[in-house]
Amino acid sequence: MLIRDEEGDELSDVEAARALAHDTLREMRRLPHVYGPPREWQRNVFVITDESGRVLVEVPYAEGL
Repeated sequence: MLIRDEEGDELSDVEAARALAHDTLREMRRLPHVYGPPREWQRNVFVITDESGRVLVEVPYAEGL
């Protein structure tokens, strides 16, 4: 399942995007009552794109676990 972030974030570079993905994963781990236990979503990935939709990097959820 793809959940698209239509608003996105303005970030300086790919590493900043990767750091934001890791921060988001930490938040998700703190809220299992909202997101479910990590084992249910650990095989998912964040697909980080530029404003035109071109894929820049994929960050596996497992990378942040």
